[in-house]
This record gives sequence, structure tokens and C-alpha cells, in this order.
Amino acid sequence: MNIVLRILWTGGVTRVALEEARNIPGSKLIVYRRARTYYDLSNVNLQVLFEGKSKAIYRFITSIYAGHRGDEATVDLDRIIKARDLIKGPALFHDQFSGLTGYLRWRKYKEDYGVYIHETSLDSRSVKWFLPRYLEKIVLSHSRVIITNSRWNAEILSSHGFKAEVVYPGCYPKERINLDRERIVLAVSLWDEGRRPEIYGEIAKRIKGKLIMAGSWARKDTLEEFKRKYGDVIVTGPLKEEELQNLYNRASVLIRFGFNEKGPGMGVLEAMSYGLPIIVNDGLGSKELIDGNGYVVKNWEEAIDKINEILEDGDLRRKMSIRSWEIAKELSWKNHAMRIKELIEERLG
Repeated sequence: MNIVLRILWTGGVTRVALEEARNIPGSKLIVYRRARTYYDLSNVNLQVLFEGKSKAIYRFITSIYAGHRGDEATVDLDRIIKARDLIKGPALFHDQFSGLTGYLRWRKYKEDYGVYIHETSLDSRSVKWFLPRYLEKIVLSHSRVIITNSRWNAEILSSHGFKAEVVYPGCYPKERINLDRERIVLAVSLWDEGRRPEIYGEIAKRIKGKLIMAGSWARKDTLEEFKRKYGDVIVTGPLKEEELQNLYNRASVLIRFGFNEKGPGMGVLEAMSYGLPIIVNDGLGSKELIDGNGYVVKNWEEAIDKINEILEDGDLRRKMSIRSWEIAKELSWKNHAMRIKELIEERLG
């Protein structure tokens, strides 16, 4: 079984594909392009199809839609087309753009494929999103199985006539969790302008603890501007996995805001595996994972109140920690991989 990924970098899509390849026996992770990544690649059968940087024309086209994410987010249409003749056998394509390769293989070789949608574009109304919406519909229309990472995504897909199976990303739940924690409020993401880092900077001024923003930044200028405005916030930059795990083990609460981000956010799931209470807003798919283990808030002002409540009330924090850990046990990478394997074998043979 092939797990197909456009870019090997540090982000949620990469993490899901990596863990599927690691946890599904006999699978191979096929990547079109390697970029900066700090993820553990051990026990993964990895094949990188193409070397070198993206072409300028594709960097420009991608910048129209996702300029805030930097050049590494480039959609390499030339490699998507070339991969058509290089990938053979049952394949699950991660995102609608890698799914174009599946569609092209179906057209040429009549080989069935599956696609995992992390963020559907079908609810994007602006004119500039016409082409991505059109391409996504083509990919979905011919896919034998559509998998997505949240009920929110599934509902949007359903409203456009596409039935999707919801399989949440996973985590590695710890055997035991730390219930004696520091007054650290943790935020984990791949940071760019679209994640609105200034909100975290404002929150840091008003909480009864220190805020740490962990993770890579898509653009250096965005990072430098944030540091100039919010010098008191601890910004880690890229972290090795053991360094991030240390933060999960020490922090008292994780916060994450989304702005029509329908996926759950890997940092939320990883934090839950360490027993962190979670605070998210209703613009993030992770709201589906909050059940006695945190709060879903409407805005950052409300988040401040909830953060301080958790920091000040040790009994509440411990109760939420245990509940997060319990939910995480159901969302293990092993369970995720088992369900993905079942769906692929059932639909693609």
C-alpha cells in the first residue's frame, strides 16, 4: 500500500502520512519533494521521487493562495503530473493536490485510488478559489474512498454530494501522565500570518503564567515582526521531538485558535496524549475533541478567563488532564492506522 505525500516538511499533513506509513505493515511513504522536517523518519519505508527546489512559476501560483506559508508550501504541478507514471498499486493520496496524481493514474491506467482530505476548499466562495474547487471536485468524483479528519470537513463534503469517512489523526498516549505541572501555557503550530500569532501575544500579557509558542515559522519576516511586538513571549522556533515532548509534559494547558481550519490540529492531539487540558475556539476542528477535557471559546478574551481558571484551580486541571488522556487513548496512531488499512483494503482491494 502506498501513502502519497506532496511535501515532506513539518506540518500536520506530513505527520499523519508518516505515522500511517510507520504503523501500516508493508506500506511505503512516497514523497514528491523533501523540505525542512524535524520529524522522526525511523521505521518508515520512504521514497522521495524528485530532487531540487520548486519552479518559480509554481511558487508564484501558490503564493496567490498561500503566500503566508512561504515557498515550501508550493504545489508542484509538474511533479504531480510526472508522478502519474511512477506510482503503482493501491494508493492513498494526502490532500486534493496529490490526489490529482491519483486522478491522472485513473485516467491513464484505470487504477483506483483513495484521497485523505485535510482541508476542503469546497466552502471557499471567492472567485480566486474557483480553480482549486474545480480540481478538488474532479479528484473526489473519481476517488474510490474519501477520508477526512473531522466531522466538520465531512459535513461540507456531504453538502456537495461527496460521502467521506471520518478518521481522526492519532497520537501516542503516554503510559502515565504528570499531574504536577508548571504555570506554562503552551501553543504549538506551524506559525504563519494565517494563524494570527498576535492573538497569542495579547493573551500572554493577561494570563497568570508564561506563554510558550512552540514550532517552526513559515516565514522569517513574520517571526521577526512578532518578536519585535511581543518580546516577552517565549518563542522556541523549530524543536526536536524530545524537546517538544518535554514541554507537553511540563505545561498546564494548551491553547490553539483556528480561523475556519476544519482539521483538528496535530498539536492538540499530541498535547492530549500527555494529559493537557485544551482550550480551542470554535473556528478549529479540534472543538470536536473537547468533552470534559477543556473549553471551546468564542474569542481570545474568553480564553484568558478559562486559562486563568485552569491555572488557579489545581483540582479542575487534574480532572481535565485525566479526561484528555482518556480521550487520547481512543485516538492512538495504532487505531488510526487500523481503520485506514481497513478502508483501503475494502475499497481498493
